Amino acid sequence: MANTNHVTPDQELHEAIGALDVLFTLREEFAQWLEEAQDEARKEELTNVYRHVSAMEDEYQRRRESIARRLKAG
Repeated sequence: MANTNHVTPDQELHEAIGALDVLFTLREEFAQWLEEAQDEARKEELTNVYRHVSAMEDEYQRRRESIARRLKAG
């Protein structure tokens, strides 16, 4: 029986690009909320979330670049 769960590199690339779009939007929203935050506790919370989303975005960017290199290599 064939494995129907196999994800092709093209599909991986599109999924990574989609994740990057979502993470970019989230990061932008958190940056706005952070800018608008008034109290220090709220700023610290938002900074932590902003950094986490930013780190996730960096990881997905790395994955996208890796997948793109694999596709280019053949």
